[in-house]
Amino acid sequence: MNYIIVRLKDRIHRNKGVLRNFSYLSLLQVFNLFLPLITYPYLIRVLGKEIYGIVIFAQAIVGYLMILVGFGFNISATKDVSLHRNNRDKLSEIVSSVFLIKGFLLILAILILSILVMVIPQSNGYEMLFFLTLWMCLYDVIFPIWYFQGIEEMKYITYITLISRLTFLFLIFVFIHSPKDYLYLPIINGFGAILAGVSSLVIVFKKHKIKFKFVSFSCLKSYFIDTFPFFVSNISTTLYMTTSKVVLGAFVGMKEVAYYDLAEKLSTVLKTPIQIIGQAIYPSIAKNRDLVFVRKSFNYTLSIAILIMIVGIGFSGYAVKLIGGIEMIYSVPIFQILLISIIPVTISLFFANLVLVSWGFNKDFLRLRLYTNGFYMCSILILYLVNYLNLYSLAILALIIEFFAAFLAFFFAKKRNVNFCLCPII
Repeated sequence: MNYIIVRLKDRIHRNKGVLRNFSYLSLLQVFNLFLPLITYPYLIRVLGKEIYGIVIFAQAIVGYLMILVGFGFNISATKDVSLHRNNRDKLSEIVSSVFLIKGFLLILAILILSILVMVIPQSNGYEMLFFLTLWMCLYDVIFPIWYFQGIEEMKYITYITLISRLTFLFLIFVFIHSPKDYLYLPIINGFGAILAGVSSLVIVFKKHKIKFKFVSFSCLKSYFIDTFPFFVSNISTTLYMTTSKVVLGAFVGMKEVAYYDLAEKLSTVLKTPIQIIGQAIYPSIAKNRDLVFVRKSFNYTLSIAILIMIVGIGFSGYAVKLIGGIEMIYSVPIFQILLISIIPVTISLFFANLVLVSWGFNKDFLRLRLYTNGFYMCSILILYLVNYLNLYSLAILALIIEFFAAFLAFFFAKKRNVNFCLCPII
């Protein structure tokens, strides 16, 4: 018994950094995901399904631009910061380069949205909503979660986010009382984004003494090119989530957007523990490249994913009624379908994001995402041509895409001899 306790304490000590980050990430992610579920019942009843649907539709459109602005630095910059965390000059170069590139991409995103609101029929009369929703892109630029994750100091982000989100929660109930108040939603979100972003920048540049500098064009080009595979990855991993709601809004109806959105929110909440684990152990894996550690983590995580899926499907009807009310019951089967994807999501997370990236196989990572993207877009086109675009077909397609991505991730890892499943557990 004493031997077991001593061994357990030793493991905790050796992985205390991972456990600390996991704790902060857990608190952060749980709060971020449960907050929409707290406000959802109120907003869906006050704004109504049609208005709430157009709000979600605007977020989905801006979601494309958010992919552009994020550009994949959540992976590449995290890795770079993790590798050079003790070199302040190099950190200053990394941070400055990322902010400069993101700033340029934000300007490009504004220009693109200006064109989109003129050609998208659903934006007619709601142009201001679309522009105010750009807070999502601004938040991605000024809130450097990649920096704090790279230095494995997630406590700052946790504290800042908690304060800004609680402010958002309070203002929602103060200012939104009828459908005509829908513009207050992106305004309040934008206020919270600026509050969080400015606070984090003070910590980066004042407390940590990181210096902002205008780096050379060749340096910016290097970071841009190195990050491009992860940009493609972000397109692939978020494309089907965003496109499903855009397609529903464009070809089916805003009520269906609301149904799908609720199902997606619930499934995302239950997938959060898996994502938290991945974020917590990624810096350690990128630094040490320990396949035995990866396998142990994978076994534990997959077991958790299976348990979450079984329990989630069993209580799906109750969850939908509790959050959305009986009128949102059409979300139940969509929620169940999307939740099954937690299994392939876990497989992809480890074989692609944690192994291929950490071992430097960026081209394989890029191919994986390109193939997945191509398969998804072809499937959408086929569904459109056969006139079978609906809630169920898009949910099933999302599930198929995740399994396809998981298979490719496993294939490329095996091809590069980094299949951690072959490692003995010590």
